[in-house]
Amino acid sequence: MVVAFLPFATSVLAEALRSGHGERTAVAFYGIAFAVTALSLSAVWQYARRHRLISEALGSMGTTAISRRFQLALAWLATGALLGAVLPILGVAVNVAFNAFYWLPIRGESPQPEATRA
Repeated sequence: MVVAFLPFATSVLAEALRSGHGERTAVAFYGIAFAVTALSLSAVWQYARRHRLISEALGSMGTTAISRRFQLALAWLATGALLGAVLPILGVAVNVAFNAFYWLPIRGESPQPEATRA
């Protein structure tokens, strides 16, 4: 349900930026909405990791890489929310940079093919 809330947070941000009113609150709200989403996805990931629900093909390096990505996402989004409450344009820039960065692959994140696993 948290993910389903994101379009609303995005529309609040868009309207505030369009009207020029309530930008600080809207950027902080947007960042908090995404941080809560990151927190819930991280909780699901940690549950799956603890209960060994993740394919062994991913390996320990992969699970560690993905766990680090979730931790970084939460820190980055919370920082964007805090900065946005002070300087809205900076908060938006942090969130845009986060979205661009988050799609980049990280070492160990993908399962290794059978032949290359040790």
